[in-house]
Amino acid sequence: MVFQVKMFNYFFGSDSRSLSYLKFLNDNTKNLSVVTTAPIETGRGKKVKANIIETFCVENSIRFKYFNQTDIYEDMSNALCVSFKNIFSQEFLSKNNNIYNVHLSLLPKFKGPSPVETQILNNENNIGYSIFKIDEKVDSGPLIFSNKIQHKNNLYASDVYQYIFNDFINSFNDIIENLNSELNKINDNESFTNKFNKTDFCINKDDVKTAQKKIRAFDVVGPAYIIHNDKNIKIHKYTNSNLGLEIKLNDGYIFPSEITPQGRNRMKVEDYIRGIK
Repeated sequence: MVFQVKMFNYFFGSDSRSLSYLKFLNDNTKNLSVVTTAPIETGRGKKVKANIIETFCVENSIRFKYFNQTDIYEDMSNALCVSFKNIFSQEFLSKNNNIYNVHLSLLPKFKGPSPVETQILNNENNIGYSIFKIDEKVDSGPLIFSNKIQHKNNLYASDVYQYIFNDFINSFNDIIENLNSELNKINDNESFTNKFNKTDFCINKDDVKTAQKKIRAFDVVGPAYIIHNDKNIKIHKYTNSNLGLEIKLNDGYIFPSEITPQGRNRMKVEDYIRGIK
C-alpha cells in the first residue's frame, strides 16, 4: 500500500477516554472509519454490552467494524489510535498503513497502560503527551509530536485527560503536518507503568497524602474506595474542610466531597449527610 495522504481517515478506540478524540475527528474528517472491539459480557447478569465507541458510531451513523488481527484496511491512509484495548501484532502492522497512538506522557517516560495515573501517584511535574507511529514494541515507535502541558498542582486524572485533549485540538494542524515524518527518538530515562486493579483503589491502609493521590489518580479508571463502617464507599473527590463525613486513616482524616455510597448513586457529601440524618 502506498497511501501517504496527510490525514487520519481511520480511528481505533474502545473506551470513554477515546470518545472525545473520536468526536473531534468525526467533525473534522470526511468518510471516517472506526475500528473498535466487539461487545463483551458484563455485570452480574452477563449481558452483552457494546462499548461507548460503538454506541456513538451507531447513534451518529459512522461506519465501524470490530477489530481482527487478520484484517487489512486497504483504504486506510493514516489511523489515529486512542485508548484501544487490543495490541497489534507485527503481522497486522506490516500489512496495514501507519497507525499513530496518542500516549499520555512525555515518552520515553511512563510507557505502558497507566501513564496519567502513575504520574499523579509519583507527583510528576512534567506532564504531557506524545504521538508516535506504532510498531511491535511497547510505546517505542518513532515520534511525530510531543508537547508538555502547563498545569496546576493536585490535578485529578480527569483534569489531565482534558488538558491534553484541549492541547491536541489546538495542535491538530501541526500534528497533521508531521504525519509520515519522524522526530528523533530519545531513549534516556525510559520507564514503564503497570495496569491497576481494584485492590489498588482501596485506601484503608494508606496515609492521608497517599489516599488523596489515589483519589485524584483513579477518578477515571477507579474510583478509589474505602470500607467504612462495613460498607464500601467510592470516593470521587475530596476537600480540605469537613463537610460532615470524616474518614480516619493512618495519620489523620480525609474529607470526601463526592461519593458513591454502597448501593446508591453518586452524590455530594452534603446530600448524603442529609439523607442519613
